[in-house]
Amino acid sequence: MKGMLEKDMDQKAQVTQRVNEIIQVMNARQDLLKQFDDELFNALVEKITTLSPTRYLFTLKSGLEIEEFEE
Repeated sequence: MKGMLEKDMDQKAQVTQRVNEIIQVMNARQDLLKQFDDELFNALVEKITTLSPTRYLFTLKSGLEIEEFEE
């Protein structure tokens, strides 16, 4: 039980650290994004999974997953 709690606390700390890193990246930008910024994209996105030719799953470095559809 103690090991599970320590693992859970460690995972939460890792997510918190990743979210703080994302916040720092976003705070460093002072202007509106007018075009694609590969540096910002790479700072936020961990991986992209192709679910089908028109469906993608973006996994952010915070652990959040966003599914997008291409029309």
